[in-house]
Amino acid sequence: MALKIVDLRRKNTIAYFNDDLDDEFSSDDSLEPIIITPPSPISPILPSDLDSGSLSSSDSSDLFHDQDLRYSRLLDAIQALRDETKRARVLNQLQERPLRAPQLHLLEHFAEFRPHLFRKKLRVDPAVFDCILDHISDHPIFQSRSNNLQLPVAVQLAIFLNRAGHYGNAISPEDIGQWAGVSVGSVINCTHRVMVAILDQHDEFIGIPCTASEDAEEARKFIEERTCRGW
Repeated sequence: MALKIVDLRRKNTIAYFNDDLDDEFSSDDSLEPIIITPPSPISPILPSDLDSGSLSSSDSSDLFHDQDLRYSRLLDAIQALRDETKRARVLNQLQERPLRAPQLHLLEHFAEFRPHLFRKKLRVDPAVFDCILDHISDHPIFQSRSNNLQLPVAVQLAIFLNRAGHYGNAISPEDIGQWAGVSVGSVINCTHRVMVAILDQHDEFIGIPCTASEDAEEARKFIEERTCRGW
């Protein structure tokens, strides 16, 4: 509709100038020049201070060409905005919000009574989870600077560990969002924040034992029992 209105205004403006110019050139030279003004409402694109006395045939041709060029640019801009709006709008929007059945509350029960289910879901023991939480809770990335408060750090860490400990469709933002009862965007934001906080604690979390240490000896025994001794 907007494109049609603009195109009609362009055609009406050109016709208006043509009619006024024809009347001017056919009139007596003794008559005072006729003032040409754009149609109401005044468009910011059209000049408002031109008079017919200052227009020659070449000037009028240039004026029409200039007006065509400006309107063509306007039409192109409107078309680009319409295309952008069509791409950005939500198609087939659902009438009702999707239902979620969050299971985060089960982690507290698992940690106390069924640690193996806690490890199955987050891939760490409850004590390790608490240790990681203590190290990253004070990180600046969890300090919100807007009116939208972040999820508790414990929830964000649980979302990250669930994604990091699984693969395939199980780690898609949609599935994790349904499990945690949050939106897809929240899943992505939580993952990024926890990754930043953990990477900043790299030296605290990662330690390579000396080759002569007890931990290294136990690691060698573990490998020998489950793999080829030559390795």
